[in-house]
Amino acid sequence: MDKEANSFLYELYRRMPVKNNDPHLGLSAQGFYKKFRHLFEFYEDNYPCLLPQDLHAKVLDIGFGYGMFMAYMNKRGYSDVYGVEYNTVQVENAKNMGFFAERISDIVVYLRDHQGQFDLIHASNVIEHFPKYDLLTIFDHLRMALKEGGRLIVCVPNLAGYRGAYNRFLVLGHETGFTEISLRQLFAAADFGKINIQSSLVRFRLRPKHIAMRLAQGFLGALIRLCDYVYLGENSPKCLGQYLIASGDKDAR
Repeated sequence: MDKEANSFLYELYRRMPVKNNDPHLGLSAQGFYKKFRHLFEFYEDNYPCLLPQDLHAKVLDIGFGYGMFMAYMNKRGYSDVYGVEYNTVQVENAKNMGFFAERISDIVVYLRDHQGQFDLIHASNVIEHFPKYDLLTIFDHLRMALKEGGRLIVCVPNLAGYRGAYNRFLVLGHETGFTEISLRQLFAAADFGKINIQSSLVRFRLRPKHIAMRLAQGFLGALIRLCDYVYLGENSPKCLGQYLIASGDKDAR
């Protein structure tokens, strides 16, 4: 991967937590789970059927941020979970919380040095931060870093969803956007098997915010589907949730 071409992204994410005096850093365990409850619920709504059955599976979380996915996996009983991140502050924060965390400067170099080592690789809200011309190289190395039968899971904003344009330009570092079609093409181009693309789910919970959100999503979803059918017919997108969750396996040859 051309680090010079991506120098803006490296510098942007190196600066952000320090510049913002990030209040999410240094939380107690209780404060951490309370602050990110919505993300733990998101994982529980969408991920269980995609995860390895073996609790000793070796798991890598790329771009772990505040460590939510690593904490979720630990909570589910997985014992061999690792994380890599560009930002030094977030790495130190994760280590202070007891996670196995490592700072990297180039994801391709890291994956090249860890070929065939992981049963599961997870990247949530990560690949949209890379320029399109780097994605094939990154996905080739993601596949190489998996064991035979290992699985890659990615979660990305869905440009076909009702907040597609907003999510595409939500932060300064977003370089690429995906629909279910383009995401499937990327997995297929990197020779992944058993590709599955699904729209993110938010299961009903008896809380005012959830009730209002489900009503709004139901109304907007129906309106978008109608408009899509009028303009696109049978080619209209099937996934309209806020995020796309995609998985693909490294099939044994």
